[in-house]
This record gives sequence, structure tokens and C-alpha cells, in this order.
Amino acid sequence: MSKADWLIYNGQVLAETCLLPRGFVCLQGERIASLGEDWRGIEARRRIDAGGRLIGPGFIDLHTHGIADVDFLQSDPESVLRGLSLYASFGVTRVLGSTYANQYETIIAQLHRLRSVMQDRERGALLHGVHLEGPWLSPRCRGGHELEYLRTPERQDVERILGEVGDVIRTVTFSPELPGALWLTERLCLAGIVPVLGHTAASFEEAEQAIRAGARHVTHMYEATIGYRESEVQPLVMLPGMETAVLLEDAVSIELIGCPLHVPPPFFRFLDKVKPRDKKVIVTDSLVGTGMPDGSVLSIKGGRQIYVDQGVLRLIDKDPAVNGNFCGSAITMNVALRRLREYARLSTADAVRWGSLNPATTLGLQRETGSLLAGKLADLVIMDEDFNVETTFVKGRLAYQNRTET
Repeated sequence: MSKADWLIYNGQVLAETCLLPRGFVCLQGERIASLGEDWRGIEARRRIDAGGRLIGPGFIDLHTHGIADVDFLQSDPESVLRGLSLYASFGVTRVLGSTYANQYETIIAQLHRLRSVMQDRERGALLHGVHLEGPWLSPRCRGGHELEYLRTPERQDVERILGEVGDVIRTVTFSPELPGALWLTERLCLAGIVPVLGHTAASFEEAEQAIRAGARHVTHMYEATIGYRESEVQPLVMLPGMETAVLLEDAVSIELIGCPLHVPPPFFRFLDKVKPRDKKVIVTDSLVGTGMPDGSVLSIKGGRQIYVDQGVLRLIDKDPAVNGNFCGSAITMNVALRRLREYARLSTADAVRWGSLNPATTLGLQRETGSLLAGKLADLVIMDEDFNVETTFVKGRLAYQNRTET
């Protein structure tokens, strides 16, 4: 092999199939050139001594609305690019910028702006595309989405969005009980977009039909979703719902928010037990304020103020009954993975898989990224045992570093 661009050595390498307790990874251009246990004789232009730390695949966040003061639906391209650099500081090498229910004109205009972000040669690679969350959501399970913007999927509206900005959309969350949902599912599949179930009170049959039509992922399970329900005919008899349908079907992946306020810890162990190894995904569902110090105060839409408190956002209000109420996630991916490891009682390698290879598989990117393997894109992170990130590479480019190379 010719001289490598980077040699990262003396680290615990979380390779795709095993842990190398004291190994190396070589980078050449955008790709991983080699990895192993003996780096003697390897020539490289630049070297990093990992000092026994973990060398793992970069994290992929399928569901994040923003970070710091950056909002994927409202911020200008330069602000989004600045935000992408912040994601890299937490080990993230790919994100889907998530929108929320709004006017079609607003969504389309912003997706045009995000397309320009994706084309940025230096930082655009972090933004893999867009996750459209809404406006095709159930009013009953809308969560934080504003009721006035919710719609049913009309063909002319769907075709307009796909025609103008479909090239940047990677996933779409919708409620399968809505009129037109089955047609929408098939249309998204035809466009190469992953149909995602969420914000739903769908019956077992409605969810099963959507899965048959091509739905392959679930947005923040156990948050704004209603599963089992009591029979209206026979009291105390429980009927299966959407939860049963997606747990039964091994082709469907499920995401959990790495926050105990959104998802009680026992659900992490439960999902790990019942879903196949590659169908479990951790996300942040983060909003503006993420990554900022506790106590940071921000203004949000409508002039309301919020503050950051241990990975969540809380309201500031004169009304004591409202002041301090939980209103969203401010968790970062490295913290989400640390919590996942604890709650699901996983090894570090298995926890990392939830945030790397598994989301890559959901997006169909598993041959290109999501794990450390020769020939794959050089998306990787150096971190300590508590997931504190020291260095992040995106496609072989040093995207973040708080330590000294040699």
C-alpha cells in the first residue's frame, strides 16, 4: 500500500465483526484502506495515537431537528453548515435534517436551501438528506406538531413535493390510518424514499397494510404512538395495535429516543430482546438548544422561552403550573448511546451498532458506511469509554478534533 493519508493507531478498534483490543485504522482519501493489529512499517502522512481509546464508526442520527441555535426548518444555509460542525463534535458523521409540520410552501423552500447545504464540499457530507416529519400526521397523536398544519396526503401535494425536492428527502414519517396513506407508502417506495410510521393510533390491520405496502421504519416508538387498546365489545380484553404489527415484522426497524423522559428505560431492554440485531436504532429527536450548557435560555416560535436542563428542554412561564414543563429533547448522540448501553445492558460495541450500522442499514447505506471495514467510507470517531468524543472523521476529512495529532 502506498503511504496512507492517516494512521490512527494504539486504540480499541470496533471493527465490523470484532473488537481489536490494540489496533489501527488506515485512511486513504475518503476510504478506509486497512485495519488490523500490527501497524509496524506502515507509512502515513499524518498519525494519531489513540492512547487506548475507542476507535469506532461515526454515528448516524436519523431524527434530529436542530442543534444549538440551528433549526433545520428555519435556519439559513450558513447557519446549518455551522450546526453540522457541532454535530461532528459529538461523533456524528451523518444526519437526516428533520422538519416538522408546516405549510407546504415553507417546507419546499427550506428543502431547496438544504440542498445547497448538501452540496457544500467541506461540511455538506454530514447532511445525508431530509427526514420529512409531517404534515401527514394524526391530529390525535400530533405531539409537538401544530394542529393547523396537519394534512391528509393529497396526490397533487405529494407529487408537488416529490417533483420539487424529492431528491433530498430520504425518509417520510406519516400516520398509516390517514386516508391515502397506502397510496403514499407505495409512492414513496417508487421514489426511493423510506416510508416511516409514526404519530399514530393505527389499528393492527392499518399498520400491517402499510408494512405490506412498503413501510420499513418507525419514528420514536413509545412517543406519540398508541399501541394496545381495550376492546369496545369485550371489556378488559386488549386488542393488538401498531406496536404488535411492527414488532412482528422483522423487516421493520424501530427507533427509540435516547432519553428516559421520552422512553422509560425498560423499553430499551425490551426492544433489544424482541427485534433483530440490525433493526434497532437510537436517535436524538433533538431540537434547538441541544449541545448548549445547562441553564442556556432560547426563544422559540411564538416568542416563548425555553431553557436547557440535563439533556431536555423546559418551558419558562409565569404560570407555576407550566413553568419548567418538559417540551423536547436536547440530547446528543454520544449521550444517547451511553444511556442506551446502560438501560439495555449492552456491550459498547452492541450499543454503537444501534447508532451506526443499524441506521445505515435502514437508509440502505450499509455497504458504504456505518462500520469500520476496508473499502468503506472513512466515517469514524475516537472516544473514551464514556462516549466523550475526541476526534471525528467524515469521508476521510478531519471534521473535529480536541486533541493533538502526531
